[in-house]
Amino acid sequence: MLNGGVGTLGAFLLALSCLIFIHELGHFVVARWVGVKVLRFSIGLGRPIWRRQAKNGTEWVVALLPLGGYVRMLDEREGPVSPQEVHQAFNRKSLAQRSAIVVAGPLANFLLAWSLFSLLYVLGIPGQRPCLDAPETGTLAWHAGIRAGECVLRLEGKAIRTWQDFELEWPRVVRREGEVRLVTRNDRGQEEVHRLVTAQVNAAAEEGVEGSGFHLWTPPLPPVVGQVIPDSVADKAGLKPLDRLLRVAGQPVETWAQVVRIVEAHPQAVVEIELARAGQTRAVQLIPRAVDLPNGRRIGRIGISPQVTEAMRREWTVLDQDPPSMALWHGAVKTWSLTLLTLNSFGQLLTGQASLDNLGGPVRIASLAGDSARLGLLPYLQFMALISISLGVLNLLPIPLLDGGHLLYHAVEWVRGRPLSAEILNLTQRWGFFLLAGLMVFSFLNDLRHFFNH
Repeated sequence: MLNGGVGTLGAFLLALSCLIFIHELGHFVVARWVGVKVLRFSIGLGRPIWRRQAKNGTEWVVALLPLGGYVRMLDEREGPVSPQEVHQAFNRKSLAQRSAIVVAGPLANFLLAWSLFSLLYVLGIPGQRPCLDAPETGTLAWHAGIRAGECVLRLEGKAIRTWQDFELEWPRVVRREGEVRLVTRNDRGQEEVHRLVTAQVNAAAEEGVEGSGFHLWTPPLPPVVGQVIPDSVADKAGLKPLDRLLRVAGQPVETWAQVVRIVEAHPQAVVEIELARAGQTRAVQLIPRAVDLPNGRRIGRIGISPQVTEAMRREWTVLDQDPPSMALWHGAVKTWSLTLLTLNSFGQLLTGQASLDNLGGPVRIASLAGDSARLGLLPYLQFMALISISLGVLNLLPIPLLDGGHLLYHAVEWVRGRPLSAEILNLTQRWGFFLLAGLMVFSFLNDLRHFFNH
């Protein structure tokens, strides 16, 4: 879709602006529905760079800093309201109506994710067949009798159509006590039932399928470059599609798996690659970019993918596609599963089970936006759906200034029978401001450290 830093910034701003607009539109639509007058609808923060006054009195604004937005409603707590308009004030509405306005923003983000995933299922989401390689001795998969070549059919009764489905469902079921039932099809076409004893689960298993010994089977690919990501390490070093790699870091390579293994073992180290191009042999030097995995392991990446023929692609991949009615259901299931996964990730960050180094800010999100946009429209839409879910979950956290904080105020008001005092509201909102500002600064510094180290 795009190349370069300008394209990355454009992809980031487009995605963020769309997600903020949808979020604020949720607040706006429900506010108007229950009869609250909206004074301003702003995409962005700070000084307005574009504005327009609607006939109903709402001022539509695009502001300078595209890192947020807001809907300003008529409210007696924020200024005098004329007697003719007091019935349109936010604070005069019932607790249920005010809560509906607040929750509508995150709900709009979840609905957007559902719509995008449903659209993707109609168009078809390319995925990898959930076929397994041989597990390491002593792992959960090894104890369950998993053998190379088996393909996953069902996990605890849920159909598994792609490797991505398996990765998504695994964290949800592995924490259950007792046994987990996994149904596979072997290379003779027969179904096999494996019972995984969750008492053998360790921290590595909870992190993902690979920690339990489940590894994606991939056909033995020749070491021929298929694609080079623009602006990647490989692109800057001069690698091109159809280059056949002969030696990497002094080691001869005959399969793509060998290339991956050697590159991953050399993060931030000089690697020489000998390759054949148009009948000539040449050598290039590069330094693989360091990437930190969730389990703390650091690997090298250079930004290339293998050449895959159409026959290989049919053997290796599957198009996860549904008719529209079924796509709506699968889109809802996908949104729900990812929402639970996001909540779990936030919980692990708050309880210290996951490192705060995994907390990314605008720089890392912008990088992901650019990467997904370069891969094409479908990956970019998937990225937008994922970020929309994260934005919805984040806004529901019970932190003052966020939607979840307002819902917490409303819950306290429901219990007490009256709203909190202005003094308590001001005090908690100042606390919320400093907490959110601290998180933003920390995530931004995390991004800078990640950028300069890698």
